[in-house]
Amino acid sequence: MGAAGCSRPAAGEGGTLNSPSQPQGNLLGSDETYAQVLIDRAARAVDRPFTYKIPSRLAERVAIGSRVLVPFGPQKLVGDVVGFTDQAPPAKLKSIIKLLDEQPLFGAEQLDLARWVAQRYCCSLREALRLVIPPGVSRSRFTTVTITDECQRVEPEQLSQTPRQSQVFDLLQATGGEEDLDNLVQRTQQTADSKLSRAAVLSAVRSLEEKGLVEKRRGLSRPTASRRTQQVARLCNDDIDWAQVIEELSAIAPRQAEVVRALIEADRPIPVAELSRSAVTALTNKGLVRVSEQRIQRIPHEPGLGNVDAEALPPTQAQDRILQHVYEAVQAHRYEALLLHGVTASGKTEVYLQAIEAVRAEGRSAIVLVPEIALTPQMVGRFRARFGDSLALLHSALSAGERYDEWERVQRGEADIVIGARSAIFAPCQELGIVVVDEEHEHAYKQESAPRYLATSVAAERARRSNAVLLMGSATPSLEAYYRASHEDGLSLMTLPERIDSRPLPPVEIIDLRTETLMGKGGSFSQMMLEAIADRLARGEQTILFLNRRGFSTFVMCRDCGYVLRCPNCAVSLTYHHGSRRMRCHHCDYSLPVPDLCPNCEGYEIGFYGLGTERVTDQIEREFAGATVARMDRDTVSRKGAYGDILRSFARGEADILVGTQMIAKGLDLANVTLVGVLNADVGLYTPDFRAAERTFQLVTQVAGRAGRAEKPGEVLVQTYNPDHYAIVTAQKHDYAAFYEQEIRARRHNLYPPFVELANLVFQDEDEESALNTARQAAVCLQDMGVFFKKGDVQFLGPAPAPLHKLRGRYRYQMLLKAADMERLNQTVRNLVEALADTGSTQVVCDVEPMDMM
Repeated sequence: MGAAGCSRPAAGEGGTLNSPSQPQGNLLGSDETYAQVLIDRAARAVDRPFTYKIPSRLAERVAIGSRVLVPFGPQKLVGDVVGFTDQAPPAKLKSIIKLLDEQPLFGAEQLDLARWVAQRYCCSLREALRLVIPPGVSRSRFTTVTITDECQRVEPEQLSQTPRQSQVFDLLQATGGEEDLDNLVQRTQQTADSKLSRAAVLSAVRSLEEKGLVEKRRGLSRPTASRRTQQVARLCNDDIDWAQVIEELSAIAPRQAEVVRALIEADRPIPVAELSRSAVTALTNKGLVRVSEQRIQRIPHEPGLGNVDAEALPPTQAQDRILQHVYEAVQAHRYEALLLHGVTASGKTEVYLQAIEAVRAEGRSAIVLVPEIALTPQMVGRFRARFGDSLALLHSALSAGERYDEWERVQRGEADIVIGARSAIFAPCQELGIVVVDEEHEHAYKQESAPRYLATSVAAERARRSNAVLLMGSATPSLEAYYRASHEDGLSLMTLPERIDSRPLPPVEIIDLRTETLMGKGGSFSQMMLEAIADRLARGEQTILFLNRRGFSTFVMCRDCGYVLRCPNCAVSLTYHHGSRRMRCHHCDYSLPVPDLCPNCEGYEIGFYGLGTERVTDQIEREFAGATVARMDRDTVSRKGAYGDILRSFARGEADILVGTQMIAKGLDLANVTLVGVLNADVGLYTPDFRAAERTFQLVTQVAGRAGRAEKPGEVLVQTYNPDHYAIVTAQKHDYAAFYEQEIRARRHNLYPPFVELANLVFQDEDEESALNTARQAAVCLQDMGVFFKKGDVQFLGPAPAPLHKLRGRYRYQMLLKAADMERLNQTVRNLVEALADTGSTQVVCDVEPMDMM
């Protein structure tokens, strides 16, 4: 099914499928035990275990999670041991060639979790296993194509080649006579006059190989991350008169004397690289110094945002009630799921800290999930002050080596608290006691590439398997979670209805842009907004300005003919970025310089329209010349550590105003912020997504919660063209209950979650007709299976063009599947994938529990 997002394991010659009844441990006590190996290939046809003999030399070393090299047809491929059996298939078995790693990469517990992910999210087991394997250790076979030595000595006119072969050969010569096979295929396709399939290019390579003009060489790639070591020197422990040694060496070998003196003064091993290597070698030969390998621990540098309390704070009555639930469940080793609904600044983080303290007292570990990497500096600061070096970080902003070392620290039990983004839920914690999900409502917990898991659901499953506590907190819980908690459907509702010390929630003023004249340099601010910013500057207080759009202008249009510059690969307009002076697509990163003339009518009236964070920053700097303005969006945080640098600078008062997108809307606790301005609350309000109103309410409520969190009172100003929309009205009143009651009625009427389980099927292809035909074929298959349009326990909607109809050069059609429960939804998706079989060039993406309907 071309790179399909769904796959269903199918039995085939040469392998046996695992079943739940099969043992999950090493069975090497038996004389007739065979390893079941999952090949590291994405193809559906090999997404099942294949059975191999275990050579006697490896009998004591092969275990669940062992990475091995095995023969597979004419090739040698990498695979992972996922089980053992004493039942040999009738076919003649091949043997494992070798172990690729000293230690298994995962255990039976992680394997079972990966199987659950594959089942729930309709992905391959191979894709799911990558979630539980240590970062950076993946190794794959690669093939290079090289011009042969014999061919180098032949004159070009003597080479007999077809035009296609000549094209491939010329490209090889242009790259120095050697190229990776995949790169060669891609480059040939890019330079071809007409569209070439991968098979056609591979056929040309094969023909050149048969003629002896090129040869293929296969190898195994190196891991992108591994243990890092260094040689260190230390003095031997023999009873030696070092003063005499130094005296003797000073006369005949002064450098050796310097090394001995340095080692004595340091009283610890010193890296050989910091000493004279020749002197160290000489001293080693004399038996005075010994050299050994020492591991270098790559520790992420993630300082907090300022002074934080190292001691636990006395819990409020409401906090104590929640903690008692946690304590009882932890002591009983009982799974319990709690939804902590607390208003902003109500002390949810302190509950997390004290709950984890109780878990650690029982000798168990904790995972803390945060939705945005931007939240880790502040969270890490508070956790590190309380728990010291027991903390490990896991998120994508770390280097591959840092993530690898942190993962191993957790695996060895040196760190019993893990903080990170969604992938941290797969950390190899021992004796897991609690999983905390901060800002539970955030759609950032959804992985938008295969495997498309929802981290909150995985967190619940992992906590259940570990008899641990699941503690999910939010000021604006997702409707699905709040509905379940309200109906006691496997989730208990806990509340923190007030801010700490009974501080008031900030008043929210709605500014109706329909009746306002926008002011300032560029006309983006109401008079009230400008006056409020000026007032904070005069008082030495800070302001946060929120706009959920990055860039300078959201589109560029010709005033003469109305032509809008659009991305040729995606169905969206290009956004102007003033810093780089280029138009850029935020989906595929296509860019081009701003044209001097309209590409359509060749007119000169090119205009910049719409508002982005870059433009807001420019306008604020021109309006308030003495103010220091910081900006936080995806463009400004692309550099490693930029998240923390910007937030620490703002926390120290080095900037008066912080302009940002949704990454500043939650979690930040900054005492001097007394004004929050929402420049356009309508962004996203009318997108074709059933969660549009919910996200608007959540964003406005969350960003409003950044104001007045300490002694100084706060104020929130919200600019909108829709002041009467219930999402805006209820956010103004900080009234989650009222929003929930109105939104849940709409969900029930239209049959959306939490009243059904949902899957979004997207059919995408460079050829629009092919994508549409495959989608129509899927609709027919569903009807043949007894699944009908908008009726029954399982039903579908569509197919229809996706709201983002073209993305990265592919046309997209989508269908929605709705089912009364997850089991029926999963079964329907698997049956559909099986029925569709081969979809040719059309890619089918299956997204269970979708968070993005675009």
